[in-house]
Amino acid sequence: MLKIAAEGIAPRLVACCSMGATSAQSSCQRIAPQAAKATQKYLSQSQHLLKKLVIKDHYEFDQKVINSDNPVIVNFHAEWCDPCKILTPKMLELLENSNEIDLAVIDVETNLDLVETFEVKAVPAVLAFRNGVVVDKFIGLVDANSIETLIDKLKRKQQQKQ
Repeated sequence: MLKIAAEGIAPRLVACCSMGATSAQSSCQRIAPQAAKATQKYLSQSQHLLKKLVIKDHYEFDQKVINSDNPVIVNFHAEWCDPCKILTPKMLELLENSNEIDLAVIDVETNLDLVETFEVKAVPAVLAFRNGVVVDKFIGLVDANSIETLIDKLKRKQQQKQ
């Protein structure tokens, strides 16, 4: 996205360089806020993407979930699962303003060992981890209030810990 934003500004910057010194300086001063805004938007969106941890194997699970300093909500899902396609974006949306809780997404088709370890029998299956231990869970598509309750519960425990 930064590249796209930069492509829109780049021709104007080139034009700035080909102008006289005074005119180039004033043009660049007008364009600089646009460049800063595009960069800020990109960084904001990339931070949102960082909240979603994609787990590819047991090693990554240990590193990103079990050893995490933050509580982690683990979403076992499948590409073919329609409720999963609704639940994951909803959880990302509800976690958008939360820096203290992460979301890990695990594809059940490619992580059979984790499915077996946590006895996942249906998808979506959501487990909440704190300090490497499952502290809560639910199976199936639930309403936003249930997800918010889980998030609030993890936040309260995290704040008590600090």
